[in-house]
Amino acid sequence: MHDDIVKAQKIVSGSYINYTDKCFHDDSFIYKTSNERLRKLVKYYIGRKRILSVISSGDQILNTILFDPKVIECFDISSFPKYFLYLKMASVKALDRKEYLDFFFNSITTSEIYDDYYDRIRIHLDSDNLTFWDSLFDYFDWIDIYNSLLFSHEVYSSNDAIRKNIYLDEDNYILLKNKIDKPTIITHQGDIMDLSNELKEEPDLAYFSNIIYYVDVKEYLSMLEKINLQDDGIILSYLYSEIDEMLLTPNFHFDKFDDSNAGVLVYEKKRRGLIIWKRN
Repeated sequence: MHDDIVKAQKIVSGSYINYTDKCFHDDSFIYKTSNERLRKLVKYYIGRKRILSVISSGDQILNTILFDPKVIECFDISSFPKYFLYLKMASVKALDRKEYLDFFFNSITTSEIYDDYYDRIRIHLDSDNLTFWDSLFDYFDWIDIYNSLLFSHEVYSSNDAIRKNIYLDEDNYILLKNKIDKPTIITHQGDIMDLSNELKEEPDLAYFSNIIYYVDVKEYLSMLEKINLQDDGIILSYLYSEIDEMLLTPNFHFDKFDDSNAGVLVYEKKRRGLIIWKRN
């Protein structure tokens, strides 16, 4: 954690540049929110108890908690997103919905308001995450931290975040407050192409976001088959348009969203030598 703190402080101060020719690496920036329509995934989470997910902006995890999983094992190639996930979880506990939206998605010009929010958030952080975020807030304002290269610079708004995330609905945000501590959260840092051989849990659902676009597709599809899924388990990969049909093997299918070319590539585990799903 000491190395993470030193790097984060240098990134925020501008004395270290974490942008390289590689899209993702150990020091990659944190996504502030997802550019994926996570609401479209709700039907897949119902009844799932052991989930494996990319961390990314943390929104993927917060949406999932609403559906009462017992264990969420999550990963990211960068060392920083796990801290952001726990910051968001602590913020759900400490802030009401409007305050949460203001802190993460709206512009507030008065740094004192952000400081007040963080004072309330920090009491809900465990020791490691408290040390990480205090090491930044002790020297920088939230505006400076959030606008630094530690974070992504995509265009976003609170309305856009609400449209994509079910946990930001008014009733669901209150529900999330009551459920936020129920699942066991396990975090890993590393490339899923390597981690797939090390993960111990047996998820009944895994969500790998759009990682497929940043690796060799055939190697990625082969990696999915190595994940130690439970029977009837599924793995979801987010696609912005349909994948080449030539790459689909019998245990993969593309679930296209009704109103666009986007959708999810669904891998379903074989059981007793049979295919669980049938293409219509």
